[in-house]
Amino acid sequence: MWSTAAREALQPITCPFCGLLCDDLTLDTTDPAQPRLAGGCERARTESTRALTQASAHCLVDGAVVGLETALTRCAERLSQSQAPLLAGLATDVNGMRAALALADGCGATLDHMGGDALFRNLLVVQDGGWLTTTLTEARNRADLVLLVGTECHTRFPRLVERVLAPPEALFGEVAERHYVLLGPWSETAVPSDLPRDRTTVVEAPKDQLANLGSLLRGLVAGRPARADAIPAVDGAQLTALAEQLLQASYAVVVWSAGELAAPHAELEIQTWVELVRDLNETTRAAALPLAGTLGDITTNQVCTWQSGYPLRTSFQHAGPSYDPLLNRYQDLLAREEADCLLWIDAVSGEQSVPATSIPTLILGRADMSFERPPEVFIPVGVPGIHHPGHWYRSDAACPLPLGQLRDSDLPSVAQVLGQLLERLRAQA
Repeated sequence: MWSTAAREALQPITCPFCGLLCDDLTLDTTDPAQPRLAGGCERARTESTRALTQASAHCLVDGAVVGLETALTRCAERLSQSQAPLLAGLATDVNGMRAALALADGCGATLDHMGGDALFRNLLVVQDGGWLTTTLTEARNRADLVLLVGTECHTRFPRLVERVLAPPEALFGEVAERHYVLLGPWSETAVPSDLPRDRTTVVEAPKDQLANLGSLLRGLVAGRPARADAIPAVDGAQLTALAEQLLQASYAVVVWSAGELAAPHAELEIQTWVELVRDLNETTRAAALPLAGTLGDITTNQVCTWQSGYPLRTSFQHAGPSYDPLLNRYQDLLAREEADCLLWIDAVSGEQSVPATSIPTLILGRADMSFERPPEVFIPVGVPGIHHPGHWYRSDAACPLPLGQLRDSDLPSVAQVLGQLLERLRAQA
């Protein structure tokens, strides 16, 4: 189904398997039969090898092998009969999302990303009152104090410390003078080994107390009569010292990953850190660095916003787009039985669980994708940045980076499949 020719000319390579979009990787073709990425993190090497060496795949309809035309015909039939289709997953690139929007508009579907919960913890804060954020480049080159909220940023984004927080050099300021404060239950996990021990302070705090800790810090920074020892599990003296550090810093950066902050109403916790940054900017300079973008959530939301005027969780069932971040959550639409056909798109991971549902399920996924229960239709698609070129927004949403093609493949892209599907729907109409 695909050729074994690997591309050698495209150097360096951008990795599509994390929101950092590291663009300093190379392709090792010493063994033409098993090309692999050189450099990067373990996740990049593992995922790219898996994608580059995956076996051939075929379209399936009701578990039987069929051709692409047959699979597209069944998908078109289902979508044309549907009164409330749902396009979810949406782990794809810019062109794939543009095609998904066109299809949603053509068949009256609702759109939501598989990582929508984490995405909207940040978006709801932005919509409510805005925020002051920085880019990966600015954080790398200007920060003199990094406040890391939670314990998973460096595991969700494996090269975060190396590429952004503690790089070998910076354009402005001395990295050797940069200080780091880690907030969270660090007794349960290892502190990143590439952070300098002599300039790293750990403030031990239960995860369910991070929101309270942020509020207390705001009071201390503002000079209000706040009790530094108000949280029994947190060292009050450390909090007082941290408040003074934040006030004295020339460029403090507060970092978190919304995927980790998964408590109920976590957007209120994120709002606390956003407002802390706003408070600091009254007397000094500070910025937030919310981390996201893995599996294309930032990319799909950017495309949805610039083309429709609304973020994800927008429905096209009525005249014009209808945005509702609560009612259009895909898990709830399925639970309330308000969708009658699910088109799930996952061209990146292939390992995220497809929602278990009784409604017809159509999947566009990686060729090595496995299922607990075969869907009604499965169409294998290429991985952006591996089997076809594309564009993807990194975690800071500052710019789209180009993704190259590392291997010739007959696997179609998400954009190609959805484009053909839309043509069939229009022909039927």
